[in-house]
Amino acid sequence: MQTRSELADQTRRSILDQASQLLAESGPDALSMRKLSQRIGASTIVLYTHFRDKQAILDELYVEGFERLRADLASVPVHADPMQQVMALGRAYHRSAVANPTYYQLMFTRCVPGFDPAPRSREISKQAFAILVAGVRRCMDEGAIPDGDAAQVAHVLWGTLHGLISLELFGYAPGAASAETRLEHAMQVIRDGMRHPQPAGSGR
Repeated sequence: MQTRSELADQTRRSILDQASQLLAESGPDALSMRKLSQRIGASTIVLYTHFRDKQAILDELYVEGFERLRADLASVPVHADPMQQVMALGRAYHRSAVANPTYYQLMFTRCVPGFDPAPRSREISKQAFAILVAGVRRCMDEGAIPDGDAAQVAHVLWGTLHGLISLELFGYAPGAASAETRLEHAMQVIRDGMRHPQPAGSGR
């Protein structure tokens, strides 16, 4: 027999799963408390028992998406070569995004009009980025790349991968090359840029 707490957790999980599926199947306009209640076979009262409104459900999905990403990055084995470690983190980021496209859109796009993550949720989202920053910092500390602002370098790396992944997820990837081939090419370019950064104003 399930306890009341276990039943509540199960219902809450079902609500979040169905909300994610609705977003994936029909887009942001399809997500409403009424449609969610129909999907889980319960009244809207049940939804409001667990979440104050639709924004709270979206916020929970936003946090879950970043927790999945953080876990995927944290699971990357430590490599003896710090640069290879950063490259492995880039590949893990790509795998996580492709495996969780609905979450990824909610995390990084304005796919749901009016949704604004809570301040606490935004702080949680930074934990995944911190793993990449630590990887870049290690590259600097061990002399693999010039010393500098690790967060800034990590942001350029993250932004480049994010753009490439977004094109892939939204069907705008050019040419016949595989997504993995484009990813490896992008990371090679980033790696070379990290090793030999051009000074500001060099014109190159």
